[in-house]
Amino acid sequence: MKITPHRVLPLAALTLILAACGSTADAGGEIRPFSEVQDSGFVFENDPTFPDRGIFRVVTTEAMICSITWGPTEELGNQNNDLAMNGTGIIDHNVLLPGAEPGMTYFFRVQGATAGGQLFQSELATFTLPMTDSAGREENMEEEAHGDNLAIGGSVVEVSSEFSANWAAENAIDDDLATEWASAGDGDNAFLTIDLGSVQEVAGVEFITRSMANGTAITNQFFVVVDDGDRLGPFAAGNPATPRFNAVTFTGRIIRFEIDTSTGGNTGAIEARVFAPLSGSGAAAADG
Repeated sequence: MKITPHRVLPLAALTLILAACGSTADAGGEIRPFSEVQDSGFVFENDPTFPDRGIFRVVTTEAMICSITWGPTEELGNQNNDLAMNGTGIIDHNVLLPGAEPGMTYFFRVQGATAGGQLFQSELATFTLPMTDSAGREENMEEEAHGDNLAIGGSVVEVSSEFSANWAAENAIDDDLATEWASAGDGDNAFLTIDLGSVQEVAGVEFITRSMANGTAITNQFFVVVDDGDRLGPFAAGNPATPRFNAVTFTGRIIRFEIDTSTGGNTGAIEARVFAPLSGSGAAAADG
């Protein structure tokens, strides 16, 4: 990957960015080159689990609150950091870049602050994510025929925990791959309960796991509990690149997704899906 330097961001703008990340640095402090705290090069790669999402990685020599700003022009426009910071400085920074497309060139700048309030900033440069095999992606997206996703019309009635309001459980049933439900460190104990609104015939389920760029928060297997009775599974969890439709037939209204095995941490789901049979297309089996 070729890194091309550009102009330097003014001090006032950097101060505002760092303040948004929780820095208490003095606005009049000196900005030092980010290279002084780098313990690795800047790495940009495709997220293998999520089409059109990149990953940025860097290791620093000391714990820092750090973020990357990036975008298609020198005006940047996007800002992301490692959720693993959780309000404190870290050394291994693994940052997801939602919307970063393979083959596209983006401008970026990395900035951060240490516990002592020292500000650091890299030069403006560019990165390009490698092209991916679109044919392979289309093959991964194929799945068995089914009817409507009944969860979209349902509601969340119980959840093990939520990392914050931005990571609410409702994000798992909004049919939006750009939002996620994240638990507050529940790991294998995370669960999500959905009320479909009425008793429905079900032909299959999917659990599209969220994931952290450091390999945590990935659900491998999950169970489904129907109306506080039958516990079905375990089923394989999927991701946006490979949803992994699990064919299973049952009738019920209250559907509880329970994580069975995961890589731990802030587990959760991008989407938890409950599919009607192809012929039924979501028609109720009985009044709830």
